[in-house]
Amino acid sequence: MAEKRKLLLCGANGSLISDFFEQLTDRFEILSCSSREEDIRGHLKYYDPEALVLCVYDEKREELSMLGRIKEQLKQRGSVLIVAGDGTKCDDFERMMPRMADYVVRRGRAINCQMMGGQINSYLDTMSMFRMIKKEEKRDVNSNVSDAVSSPANSHSGSVTGKGRGKDKLDDILAAAAQAVEEMASMPAQRTPGERRHVLVVDDDSSMLRMIKDILGDHYDVAAAISGKVALKFLESRRTDLILLDYEMPGQSGAEVYEKILQNPALRHIPVVFLTGVSDRERIAAVLAMRPRGYLLKPIDSERLKKTVEEIVG
Repeated sequence: MAEKRKLLLCGANGSLISDFFEQLTDRFEILSCSSREEDIRGHLKYYDPEALVLCVYDEKREELSMLGRIKEQLKQRGSVLIVAGDGTKCDDFERMMPRMADYVVRRGRAINCQMMGGQINSYLDTMSMFRMIKKEEKRDVNSNVSDAVSSPANSHSGSVTGKGRGKDKLDDILAAAAQAVEEMASMPAQRTPGERRHVLVVDDDSSMLRMIKDILGDHYDVAAAISGKVALKFLESRRTDLILLDYEMPGQSGAEVYEKILQNPALRHIPVVFLTGVSDRERIAAVLAMRPRGYLLKPIDSERLKKTVEEIVG
């Protein structure tokens, strides 16, 4: 069983803190402390949580003034500041302390504590992925520079080109991770009774991702990944009921991503529908030879899309 993420709770919203302890201990390891700066600092040092969750209610600006200093300690430890509470209280916090919270999760009629926990878990999943990708890409860039230095014959042109390629690749991956944060952070970690079906859309075209989310968003929870690498990382810790997968993507193609899904016993049961702009018979035959649940031609017809999804996941 995977180790539970650690959350440190503080703030004036005692009822929300109680709800976290009563409803989310199966998903997180939870500890609470007072809102005194010294107490928070001590718990951050010895408990080492992945996130400090400030459960807001009616805190005054002067009571929150220490957060800038706490935020610096969180950053040094690789932790984040999450603000949780009722919608109006979260709005009040953001007016008083703009850009202070790394993430804000709001409780309301349509969002209960279980869903808030899912949103927090999804955000932490994505941030972990973001840090890992950035670390890997930094190592790749350093490797390119090292290779250039060790090859004097190509030292002038090779090192510059290597650095340029590394920077471009880093920018692309960071953009993909940022897109993943924006699109996936609101997804709950697992379905609760009555919760909607989940669809993961994988496409390197951000406008296509937005369009499909607009078409399906009224009836399904839709997460988006802008590359196969982001999608596969998402699937390591998250669940989905259907994958809409672009067949032709740079880097890892849809076919390559699908092969990795089929090779993973934990994922091979997930139905996959290919999205493709290819319409000639030979290429369609190649798509169908992989035995996906189906395919949809681009440009996507909204009614055909909705009907396909409904037939597969209900």
